[in-house]
Parts: sequence; structure tokens; C-alpha cells
Amino acid sequence: MTKFKLALVIFIATAALPLLATARAETPSINVQQQERERFVYEFARTVVIILQDPKKKYNDRKDLLRNAFSASVDIDWIARFVLGNTWKRASDEEKARYVSLYRRYLTETYVSNFAENPDKRIRDIKVLGISDTVSDDNSFNVRTQMVLVDWEKLQVSYLVNENEGRYKVRDIAIENVSLINSHRTEIGALAAAKGVEAVIAKLEKALNSDGATITLSMR
Repeated sequence: MTKFKLALVIFIATAALPLLATARAETPSINVQQQERERFVYEFARTVVIILQDPKKKYNDRKDLLRNAFSASVDIDWIARFVLGNTWKRASDEEKARYVSLYRRYLTETYVSNFAENPDKRIRDIKVLGISDTVSDDNSFNVRTQMVLVDWEKLQVSYLVNENEGRYKVRDIAIENVSLINSHRTEIGALAAAKGVEAVIAKLEKALNSDGATITLSMR
């Protein structure tokens, strides 16, 4: 299992939050902001876990719900602009709209369609290691977790979450210190710089129209 084919494991990595729940119960925080952040992390995970563990829902129904959960929790539009790099400023309004729409579909489908029918069975245990402020931005915080897979492999998974007027959105996911946004910027940003946003749009369209079970994107 490759790191990014863990797909929506990024959501489940916040699933087992007894650590946060217990900490809140035993030592109530006087920091309202911290409480709100913990609440977001907990609800973020609980929603997805409920979807995955509902035996009454068919897999396709769960996929639709997971798509909605992903779109609601991840700042896809911001990520789309970031990974395109400086080419974003040079793109026309029409190109920007087409690109963001395709990238939104691509990123969502990548993380949802790669998920197996019983993805929770891939994980043996999850530990939330903590929530901490970022160094450079008071409106962002990091969530650190450790996942133990069924083969006892341990993975460090962290999330960068941005807070804007009381709303929380995930802006990056790092598995074993490999950042999603930096990886995509290296691929997509490099292609955009060399051949323009239309080349990126063509690559995204090709990936989304692929008949393969797994959506992949090759920048070559």
C-alpha cells in the first residue's frame, strides 16, 4: 500500500479520538479556541467513521457521502491555487474556473475512489498525538496522529488546518512527512510553468476520463 493510496485514511486518522475526548473531560481547557479546534477534529472524524461503519449503506452510497464529507472538510479551492504556483496569476478567468473544477473532481475522486469497500479493516489502531499551533500563522494548526495498520506498520499522519471566521478547512495532509500540497505543486506547478495551465487541464481531463479503477495523474 503506497502512502497516498491510503486515500481517505487521512480522515480516519482522526477517528479514534478518545485521547482528546478524555483530555477534555478530565482536564477542561480554559482556552476556548483550543476547545473549538478539538471539537472540529472530533466531528471531522466522527462523521466519516459513521459513514464507513454503517452496514445499511451500500458502497456507492458511502462513496457519495464521503465525497460530500471530503468537499466540506478540505479547502480544495485553496489547494488548487497553491499547487498551480505562479501560473495561477497568468491564467485567464475561464482557465482558472475550468482548472479548479477539474482539480476539485480529481482530488476528491483520488481520495474517495481509491478506498476499498471495507477500508476500516486496513487500520488496527489510531492514536492522536496532539494539536498544536503553526509557527507562522495564528489561524492555522496542526493535528498529529499515528496509524497502526493491520500488518502493524506504523504511519505518522498530520494535517494542516486553517481557521477562517470560525470555519475549519484542511489545507494539507502529510503522510510520513510527505506533503500532499508540496507533492502536487512539484508535479502540477512544474507542468504549468513549462507548458501552461491548458496542459494541466488536459492532464486532469485525461485522468478523470480514464477507465481504470484508480484515478492517477502522470505529469510526464
